[in-house]
Amino acid sequence: MTAKLRQLLTVSVFCALLGLLGILHVVLPDEAVSVSERRKLASVPEISAEKLFSSEFSDDLETYLLDHFPLRDRFRTLKASVRFGVFRQSDNNGIYLLETDGGTQVCKQEYPTKDAQVQLAIRKMNEISSKYLAGMNVWYAVVPDKNYYAAEQAGQPGLDYDRIYAMLREGLQGMTEIDLRDVLTLGDYYRTDTHWRQERLEPVVARLSESMGFSYRWAYETRTLAPFYGVYYGQSALPVEPDTLNYLTNAATEHAVVTAAEPPETLAVYTPERFAGMDGYDVFLAGAQAILTVENPDAGTDRELILFRDSFGSSLAPLLVDSYSKITLIDLRYVSSAILSEYVDFEDQDVLFLYSTLVLNSGGLLK
Repeated sequence: MTAKLRQLLTVSVFCALLGLLGILHVVLPDEAVSVSERRKLASVPEISAEKLFSSEFSDDLETYLLDHFPLRDRFRTLKASVRFGVFRQSDNNGIYLLETDGGTQVCKQEYPTKDAQVQLAIRKMNEISSKYLAGMNVWYAVVPDKNYYAAEQAGQPGLDYDRIYAMLREGLQGMTEIDLRDVLTLGDYYRTDTHWRQERLEPVVARLSESMGFSYRWAYETRTLAPFYGVYYGQSALPVEPDTLNYLTNAATEHAVVTAAEPPETLAVYTPERFAGMDGYDVFLAGAQAILTVENPDAGTDRELILFRDSFGSSLAPLLVDSYSKITLIDLRYVSSAILSEYVDFEDQDVLFLYSTLVLNSGGLLK
């Protein structure tokens, strides 16, 4: 075969592939969302005389074409496999893998430590304490993200956790620390997700009980949902084994009355119907909610708890229902602290600030 013929064949194959991909792009229906990436996909940009010749239109068109590229997920998997398997790179867009006895842990690099963001979180917590919590018993606990247990072992960069804890101890006023680092391990987190596994949290509840002085009992029936594809599963673009999501029920969780503030509605402690949605973790307390109350009509105590929390609190709070007559959960990422008194009565309650290092390192998220 002559050099000219080889060149002609190469160009022909390339043009045929481009043509085939173009046809597939037109023929295949657009998807509204990417389940693997947990996000909405771009829609066809609106065409108008004003936008047609602007950079806005070209940017929107490029985003749309990339989002709906034929066989996009397969190409993402191929790229990730080549980076890990062929070029032996340690991460793919910040996602790295760690082989453990419990299977492949999929993790995401989190660094650097942002002192200014941690200080914003500290100021917000102090502001709430001075405005609403005078005379109450107030504790705080930090949930270390799973890089705390994985990054060094995998040779990956991570946050300066000792510095974060030191800043909290120095900056928070009138709050008692509850250290959870020694009662958690990497195996207590989902392999494909950032969150901890509810069925592994008895040591956490025991530590909280010891520090806060409430009693608890660990008597649950385990319900199972599978397969659970965590947030890192889609980001990794690799065919790693999915998780199983277990949630724990007993009479207290079954009888509890869960109420959302905005919009006002009655929910359940567990919503298994949400497992098939964008985020299976929404099974716990219906996912992201600004303010929730969980009332236990069968409680043997009149103690109440206010829990300032992020998403880690969604799976912990059900395990405290036995111990409190009422739990008020507040997520400051979705409600301003300035209006809390419109929804919450602050009087003679236990108070726990429970935040992950991921949220503390982005303290500006707290309103």
